[in-house]
Amino acid sequence: MLDRHVIAILRPVHGTYNLLILLFFWYQAFLGFSIRKARRAGGSNQKAVRHHRKIGPVLAILAISGYAGGALLGFLDNGRVLKYPFHFFTGSAIVMLIIFTVIVSRFITYGREEKRNLHLSLGILLLGFYALQALLGIGILF
Repeated sequence: MLDRHVIAILRPVHGTYNLLILLFFWYQAFLGFSIRKARRAGGSNQKAVRHHRKIGPVLAILAISGYAGGALLGFLDNGRVLKYPFHFFTGSAIVMLIIFTVIVSRFITYGREEKRNLHLSLGILLLGFYALQALLGIGILF
């Protein structure tokens, strides 16, 4: 097990890291909505599309890394990952939603709204779970 002082430092580091990831996901959502708005108006926002496509996979990896880091931190702190089961299972749901969202994004093609709508729905659900996860994490810290 790690020294208690190291754990005491790593807990807020984990929270801060994942809060930053959450903010980047909100930015990603903003880009997605601006792309959707431009497309529905008959135009295109190619700069936002490129940025959205470039950032998405990186954010997915960073978010999953934050989850793995939190699970590892929980294990090193308590010898088990389920001391905070709601936080753990919400994080697991977030990882699954991220994976599904990335998979669906690979099948989005021109003129196929159903995949875009599914991508949007998964993204909104992901943001909701992330907000819940942040509240659960703040409850753990205090």
